[in-house]
Amino acid sequence: MPSRRLAGGKKPQRDTFAGWQRYRTTRNLFVAAPALTFAQWRALSPSERALYDLHRTATHVNLPMQDTPMSLKVSRLVNRRLRNNALKQNAATQAGVMVSGWGYQGKTETVCEVAAAFEDAWLELHRHLNPAAIDGTNDLHAPVVYVQTPVTAKPKSTCQTVLDFFGASTRGMTLPQLIRQVAQSLSDHGVKALILDDINRLRMHRADDQDTLDLIRAFMSMNVTLILVGVDIPGSGLLREARWDTRKGQ
Repeated sequence: MPSRRLAGGKKPQRDTFAGWQRYRTTRNLFVAAPALTFAQWRALSPSERALYDLHRTATHVNLPMQDTPMSLKVSRLVNRRLRNNALKQNAATQAGVMVSGWGYQGKTETVCEVAAAFEDAWLELHRHLNPAAIDGTNDLHAPVVYVQTPVTAKPKSTCQTVLDFFGASTRGMTLPQLIRQVAQSLSDHGVKALILDDINRLRMHRADDQDTLDLIRAFMSMNVTLILVGVDIPGSGLLREARWDTRKGQ
């Protein structure tokens, strides 16, 4: 009869440093309910039976992601890109990855699992210390940053979203100051991967979205691997650039 307490409370919000660390360190801790025969189940006391039924329900709603040929291909690509870029010694622009698909296909979970496994290995390799840290500083070490693209994104709000991951103050900053602060934060915290989820929120018919896309391209030269995740990225226009609409004048 299972005696362990079932995990409760809120799910970790991965778009903050504390939330991502909680996700990374607890993602594989859930223990599935043991398989019992009907006779074994009937032999349990009413309270034990109720607890087992609850544990079994929790097991059903927390089934692990199933590997498919497509998910394995994506995982290998993302993992290879993360590891290769992390080992580069030059400051050249680093190639990123776009993961596109339809809703509820496991894009975010696949990418986050690979990124979390990469961070586990990177921290173990460097004994949980930032190899690029400056002596005398005490910055958080965050090899992976996960954020969601803001709704109706603008360059300023996108920078603020990245800085919010670290809990940094952005009050009163101009856009150039925010961009410099993002670049500095990515360097100081030893960030190797920046995941931008829901990138399909960018639509190229808005000038702000076009400016945000230019900012995202600038992230690629900040010595991080940029991973963009979204629904139907080709259909959003991110790969085509913007076009002038003569009818609407936009």
